Amino acid sequence: MLGMESTILPLTWRDEFDSKRFETEARTLRYQALGRACRDMKITSLMVGHHADDQAETVMMRLSNYRLRSGLQAMQRVEWIPECEGIYGVYHSGRGQKPDPDLDIPFLVEQGGIQVLRPLLGFEKARLIATCEEKKVGWAEDQTNQIQSLTSRNAIRHLYKNYRLPQALSVPSLVDLSIHMQERINWHKDSAHELLDQCLFKLDIRTGRLVVRFPPFSALLPRPIKTEADMNAARNTAYWLIERVAELVTPKFKAPLAQLSASIEHIYPEMEQQEDVEASGHWNTVRKTNYNVYSIWWRFWDQPTPFPKHKEDGINLSLPHLREWMLTRQPLSESEKTDGSSYFEYPPRGTSSADHVPLRKESYRLIDGRWWIRIRNLLPDDTLILRMFHKSDLEHSPRLKSSKKQIDDTDTRHPYRYMAAALSLLDPPDLRFTIPAVFRKHAKTGVETIVGFPTLDVRVDGFGQPDDVCEWNVRYKKINLGPTQSMGDVVVPGISRKDIIMAEKRHESNYAQSAWHARKIDMKMKEVERNRLAGFKHVLSVDVRDKKKRDRKLDKLEALARAKKGEGDM
Repeated sequence: MLGMESTILPLTWRDEFDSKRFETEARTLRYQALGRACRDMKITSLMVGHHADDQAETVMMRLSNYRLRSGLQAMQRVEWIPECEGIYGVYHSGRGQKPDPDLDIPFLVEQGGIQVLRPLLGFEKARLIATCEEKKVGWAEDQTNQIQSLTSRNAIRHLYKNYRLPQALSVPSLVDLSIHMQERINWHKDSAHELLDQCLFKLDIRTGRLVVRFPPFSALLPRPIKTEADMNAARNTAYWLIERVAELVTPKFKAPLAQLSASIEHIYPEMEQQEDVEASGHWNTVRKTNYNVYSIWWRFWDQPTPFPKHKEDGINLSLPHLREWMLTRQPLSESEKTDGSSYFEYPPRGTSSADHVPLRKESYRLIDGRWWIRIRNLLPDDTLILRMFHKSDLEHSPRLKSSKKQIDDTDTRHPYRYMAAALSLLDPPDLRFTIPAVFRKHAKTGVETIVGFPTLDVRVDGFGQPDDVCEWNVRYKKINLGPTQSMGDVVVPGISRKDIIMAEKRHESNYAQSAWHARKIDMKMKEVERNRLAGFKHVLSVDVRDKKKRDRKLDKLEALARAKKGEGDM
């Protein structure tokens, strides 16, 4: 009647499906199927039919699970599609872009994604059914919704349908509660968004390192922070600001609210309770300056500010700034090193030309929640592996440990020299264990050898992708900036090919000097040895000469004795 085409999207259930997780699994599969369909049809906004009764049920479920405060927001009228993390073109990615020649960043930062719109959240189910009946439009409902024991949502539907609940739990009351919580939290989110403009950033998307200067404590509210209510309001804004900043580098998709909230005092020690401050002394003596939250290693920037042009009254720029921090990815745990978000295999291309298919957009993989990387294996036999670089890789590849030790007299231009130089430039050095690398797995032996570091644009014996091994493309995950910030205000160029070449030359020069010094010492040692041998030979020759003299003297004495004896006999 409306001239719309319908599409049936089949869902494929996993073999190891757990029936106890039916509702959760169904929701995930449904959104992923819808997301992929929207991407393929170039749809960026998906309208769904959630209504007020659905919203009330969601709030009731959150209450029963003790998910209070932000959990009581329930469904948003507009939000990014859920359950689609890691699907390229659906999850915060896929919008067509062209490199900006005026923008000095190493590679593109992803844009795009699919939004979910819920225009019917303000309408109760009964009203929607009445409207359909009036317009002679059939109302269809999933029959499984009536099985009260199937899901917790079905049980709540059964309560609403068959029992008279208190007014506080009525559909209008719970919907109003969700709206109130949304408005309250959105005010703090909007304030945090505005405060991003007051933050100073240096984000290196090659390594995922961020140095940030947070705005002053007084900026957290548009009024003086005096009362306990003011302090609570400032804390809420500070939380959302810290979460937004952390999103720039975290590998996680969802923030741990309690843990991140507990870290607010580290950034803003003014939040400390007055009695705690008086008991412990000046806040700077008890401030935690090194900790891990949200899979991020938070380190107080204890060096002179990297933002010297941005002066503040009473701040000595030659000393560490009290609100500057360095955020890097927390070292990976053993389980993270091999999980599905940090380890991808690319089989050999095969021998037929039919295997050379164009790269699909979905072939971009989101590794460690931070980089979208696309790999095309050009090898006929060996598998390629994209994973995070580990400390054990350094131990198995001693040539990458130090550019001073990897060159010998017969190999002054070793193939690992540029990668070693690139790793030597990373600051702090532990960054090398939080970046992705491509490895080649030998088809027969299974031995892995490193191919290169895509985000650093460096490979064995050179720069860029190794054309005889694979093709690679790199993009950083989508990041949200402040209202007036541009990508150039936040992202820095990072280490360049020129930096790596200069570092390699320095290492080569240092090695040459070390080698020359070693050869000089060796020559000196040889000279000492020659002199020692010469001295020994001299002593030996003197001893031989003296022995001959003694022998001749003895011969003369013996001859003289024999002569005297002969005269006596006569």
